[in-house]
Amino acid sequence: MERSSSGTATGEPARPAGRPPTRLIVQADDYGACRAVSDGVLRCFRAGAVTQASVIVPAGDAPRATAAALAAGLPLGAHLALLCEWEGLRWAPLTAAPSLRAADGGFHDDLGVLRARGVAAEAEEELRAQVRAVTEAGVRLTHTESHVQVYDTELLARLSAEWGLPSRDPVPAPGLCLGLDSLWHLSVQELRHKTEALLDHVRSLGPGTHMVVAHPAEDHPELLTLCSPDSRRWKWARDIRVSDTEALLDPRFLELCAARGVELMALPPTGAAITAQAVRGPAQARSRRATS
Repeated sequence: MERSSSGTATGEPARPAGRPPTRLIVQADDYGACRAVSDGVLRCFRAGAVTQASVIVPAGDAPRATAAALAAGLPLGAHLALLCEWEGLRWAPLTAAPSLRAADGGFHDDLGVLRARGVAAEAEEELRAQVRAVTEAGVRLTHTESHVQVYDTELLARLSAEWGLPSRDPVPAPGLCLGLDSLWHLSVQELRHKTEALLDHVRSLGPGTHMVVAHPAEDHPELLTLCSPDSRRWKWARDIRVSDTEALLDPRFLELCAARGVELMALPPTGAAITAQAVRGPAQARSRRATS
């Protein structure tokens, strides 16, 4: 196909000269949840269709996934977890945190239960432990956001300011927000038309910095063990994740971004590596001084 004076080889209009850039972050959530999820995120990243991810630090595949991300150069944020919604895939607090645990020892699966039973100090200690663990693994974090639902915006704002880490969750001052021009969720789009929805969204983007949030995974039988077929979360176990992968890996997505001059990017890591001391917290710091 020949280029016209006002278009590209795909037939899409080119970005006019002098127009401010359009930047797109493609964010993959739930990294480290299980091998099928981690490997699907990595495949999309290696294909250029995902630009960053967030790791669920207490999840079972998180140590392997974090090492793989460091080796591949995949930028990581912290997907802060105080809930675990799955029946067949459970993760538990890194800290003792009895108030954060369900009967099986894993996190509660419901925000209402967490807020009724959770002790705020234990939640803060657990979030600090998650950031400390991923930082000690060698990751320079890009940002944070909450897994499933937000527990306490005031706590997140305070930790964001203390760590110098922007939050994808809407947090009040002194918390740091991402400052995006738009935030769009691929996963909630209709399964049958998800790829077209993604392409239409790219066409709609104007100048600025935008984010697409997705939940890609490999189509592996492991996904079918996350919950029972009669669970309200069943579509999230496999169908939503696999269709996200298919949409992102459709060659038309990257072709369209290139044709329209959409610059794919990741959030920058924090200016300096967060040290274990920086996320230790006042109570732990006092304990260390008392025993030294």
